[in-house]
Amino acid sequence: MPKRANGPQNTEQRVPFSERVTCSVADAEKASGISRSRLYEEMRNGKLQYTKRGTRRLVRVSSLLKLLDAT
Repeated sequence: MPKRANGPQNTEQRVPFSERVTCSVADAEKASGISRSRLYEEMRNGKLQYTKRGTRRLVRVSSLLKLLDAT
């Protein structure tokens, strides 16, 4: 008899990147190819919108996509 996993099954599906509301700076770096330091520079200049949760910055994906279209 096969063993069953304990707890609820992981039925969660990944949301496509462009449909996400926010992403981490690391995810923004991977998805865009823009360096981490350049992303922070764009945030300081007001060209890239973000929100803060504690000390963590979450980049607004819609803003990142607009920035990529502009470059």
